[in-house]
Amino acid sequence: MRKRDYYDVLGVPRHATLPEIRRAYRRLARQHCPDVNVWDARAGELFEELAEAYRVLGNAATRAVYDRLGHRGLAGGDGGAPRGEDLHATIAIEFEEALRGVEVVLDVTRQEPCPQCGATGAAAAGGATRCPACEGRPLRIEPRRGVPTIARCPACGGSGWRLPEPCGRCAGRGTVPGPARVTVHIPPGVDTGSQVRVPGEGHAGRAPGARGDLLVITRVRPHPFFTRKGDNLYCELPVTVPEAALGARVQVPTPEGPAVLTVPAGTQTGQVFRLRGKGCPRLDRDGRGDLFVEVRVTIPRNTDSTLEEVLRTLERLLPENPRAALWPRGVSP
Repeated sequence: MRKRDYYDVLGVPRHATLPEIRRAYRRLARQHCPDVNVWDARAGELFEELAEAYRVLGNAATRAVYDRLGHRGLAGGDGGAPRGEDLHATIAIEFEEALRGVEVVLDVTRQEPCPQCGATGAAAAGGATRCPACEGRPLRIEPRRGVPTIARCPACGGSGWRLPEPCGRCAGRGTVPGPARVTVHIPPGVDTGSQVRVPGEGHAGRAPGARGDLLVITRVRPHPFFTRKGDNLYCELPVTVPEAALGARVQVPTPEGPAVLTVPAGTQTGQVFRLRGKGCPRLDRDGRGDLFVEVRVTIPRNTDSTLEEVLRTLERLLPENPRAALWPRGVSP
């Protein structure tokens, strides 16, 4: 299947800056994360396509090759050994940890350099050597019928390297699976489906290729009080009948500690108040979202004789029927 243009995959123009490319990738990766879109069979393919596009456009060197030669310029590498694959992992964190950031130690199984061949994939000493025909530069541009065309070195098959017999331990791959422990810094503001990239902590590649990256997808456990939507938080705040009727200043929990909310006199159940800047930290930019507080007026369940007398007096002082407007004119409920 023909590959799509990497700029189209990320939805950015060709003159996009690296921060713009990074923001586009993070937004789309959260949207198409396979762990979130378990019902979408194509989510995994789209996620891998996004990761591949970001690996190329997120690196100045590979982006320059791609801008000049397109997909063909990346097919045979850039004269070095192939880079290791990216490693994907999922972690679950608490709601508070997602808001303030946290460091976690992650145990993973990844491809490590083969100890027998030193990651060269070769059985004989000395390992890989640069192809003497192309001197490690397997790609060149040759004119064919007046059209510049990419040609590969026939001596090394376009790899740029010449290998002796394959290593018996790793069967020539240069790597073997092994356990590893990685410390991951989770920045403030992540949500379920957010992706954190740890450079150089993925699978090892054949020498002298570099490691891939570790891509950590976060799952945030729900909170008993707050509900999150984007960078904003939502909660329900119970208030007493006197507080709602007479007005009051009440404390509201926020991620940064208690804040004071002024409840005006005559507040009704369901009214929503906004506390600006008291929501979640923004992951890709400065500032915080807002906290939306929905008021719930609590009615006493058990009344003693004194409270019942007060309520009877209140009933006489407020004879209006709040349901009168629900009936047609002239009809008494």
